[in-house]
Formats: sequence, structure tokens, C-alpha cells
Amino acid sequence: MVKFVVTRNGYEADIRFPCEEKDIRRVQNELEIPYETDTRVKVLAVDSDIEQLSVLEGQNADLDFLNLLGRVMYGMDQHEYDQFRMGLYHESPAELKDIINISRAVNRYSIITDDLYESGLDHELDVRGGIPTSEVDITDYTVSAKKLLDSGKCTDTPYGKLYVNEGIPIEEFFDGVHMPPYIDRQFQVACFLDNGTDRDFLMLPCTDAELLRSARRLGTSFPYDLKVQIEDFTNHNDPLISRLVTGADIYTLNRYASLTDRFDEDDMEKYLTAVGYVDRYFGGVRDLRNAVDIGERLGSFSFYPNAMSYEELGQSLLNEQDVPEELHGYFDTEKYGEDYLGEQAGRFTESGYIGIRDYDAVRPLLQQTAGMGGMV
Repeated sequence: MVKFVVTRNGYEADIRFPCEEKDIRRVQNELEIPYETDTRVKVLAVDSDIEQLSVLEGQNADLDFLNLLGRVMYGMDQHEYDQFRMGLYHESPAELKDIINISRAVNRYSIITDDLYESGLDHELDVRGGIPTSEVDITDYTVSAKKLLDSGKCTDTPYGKLYVNEGIPIEEFFDGVHMPPYIDRQFQVACFLDNGTDRDFLMLPCTDAELLRSARRLGTSFPYDLKVQIEDFTNHNDPLISRLVTGADIYTLNRYASLTDRFDEDDMEKYLTAVGYVDRYFGGVRDLRNAVDIGERLGSFSFYPNAMSYEELGQSLLNEQDVPEELHGYFDTEKYGEDYLGEQAGRFTESGYIGIRDYDAVRPLLQQTAGMGGMV
């Protein structure tokens, strides 16, 4: 982690990155910044063992982008961290944008230590990206390290000898204005907001403040003005969810992400089964908003994942009601399951039994269909 002291309106605040949204809001409060969409600050001090980061002192910066730097640094292993520090020493960047871009090109910087075999192996990995295990077992990578030393292109730095892989460029991962696609946490939807010229990356669920800040970076206060480009989402193997997610507006996508982020594996199985059930037997799920409404009333559906027949459903019901096993033989479990299914307009699916236990709660969600119109 890296610690910053920032200032605004004559006040100072400390913050460590990477941080959560609540930490950014705390700093905004301490600096008396009234709007959650305003994350501009001035850097007073940087506390890090990477000396070159002190170049940010005295500069204006955005808390979101300082957090991006912290997130990228936090995701590095020790070797990548050493390469990053070496890269900053070599390139001497003056702006946060350039620092972040160097952080995404650490394989440009090969470090030569006293362990020539390991240094040569690391260099080959830097340049090639990967090496077959069969090759590693039979290759003396000391030779590679010696070639670098003999090239005359190694530079002595306070952190060791550096060889710059000139064929690996520093690309513009971060343009200094818009959030780039960096994924470092679990998400339900990863997407871009797009104004037709520029894009800003979001992982959902996010707070309304994060959503509005993304829109602000694209020049509007209204996220609805922007197109949504889906990069990835959970449950992308479910054809119905894939159809519903495609084309949904950003607020509905965030509702869906917030809903499904709360689900455990069992909840998600029930949810997908319920959405598919409504779609197939009640005239179709209209859109993602309708699917989210179903999820918010998931308790109104009955779901028995192990029940694939009337008898199995009846048995599951007896087990749920704690009927002693020695009494099960006195019950017609098949008839019990058949009656239960009929009362709930239930169905057996590939995932098990699904039905409606509370019609009043789900009635507004269901579209009338032939053959079931009297129930809805």
C-alpha cells in the first residue's frame, strides 16, 4: 500500500491506496468536498519505499486515479514490484499518467542479480511471456544473463543492474482522463460507458457516486446519455441472461449486479431457474428490469433442486416438514407432489422443481399466457 497526504479547501487528509469507496467519501468529508462526484485533490506528501513517486507531491490529482495506481501496485508480486521501481528510476516520469502506464509494462525492465540463472530465466519470461516446462528443465539460463551483461547495455541503478527490453514498448493503458479496463476484484458485470469518442471502464456493482463520476469523466452528468459496452459478466453461459444483459441501460445493469452479488451459489441456481421458468411459462421475461424484479421476490418461489418427479417432490416436502422417516410409508408422496405442483403452477426443470408459493407478490411480474391466464 502507498500512503498519500492530500489537501483541498485548506484541509488535509491521509489516505492509503488501494482503498474502498467509503475511504474516498471519508476524505471528501474531511476536506469539506460536498459532492461525491468531485474527487480532485492536491498531493502534499507520498509515503512509499519507491522514491520516484514523490514526483507527485505538489501536483493536482484525482482520488480515483491515485487509487488506480494503488490497485495496480497491490496486484504486483515482489519481482514485478522491483521491476516497476526500476522502470520508474530509468524513465523518470513526471505525471501520474506515465507512472501508471509504466506499471503495466514492467516486463520491459529485466533485472540482473548475482543469481545469473534466475536473472536469465526472468529475462526470457519478460521477453517471451511464457516458457514450456520441458525447456526450463534442460536450459541453462545463466547464458542469457551473461549475454545481457556482455552487451554493454546494462545500467547500474541503486536497485541493481538494469537491462531495458527496448522491443517492449510502454503503451497507453491509461490516458490520464478515463478509467482503463483494470480488473482486480470479483464483479458481476464489467463494462464501458461510451460517449461516442471516449470510454470509461466500470465494474458492477458500483455505487451511484462511482457511476456518476464515470459519466462526468465522459462529459455528462447523465449516465443515461451514454452507451454501454459489455466486456464480461457472470452467468454468460445462460442464454436468457445473455440476451437480457445485452442492451440493458447502465442503471438496470447495476441493479442486476447488486442483486446477484448478494446471492450465494444456491441462491443463484434458484434465481436462474425462476427467471427461466417465468420466461418459458408466463409469456417471456421482457427485459433485465423484469428479471431483477423476479430476483428481488425470489422468496415467493418454491425451489427443490433435487426433485425431478412428483414422488421426489413429495419426498422433499416431507423432509422439509421434518416428518419422521418411519412415517413416510403412510403418505402417497407421488400424489402429494402432484397436488403441490398443481397448486403452484410448478414445473420440473433441468435444475429441479420450481413453482410459485406467493401469487400476490409475483402477480405484477408475470405476463398472461394461454393456458395459464386464469392463474395470473
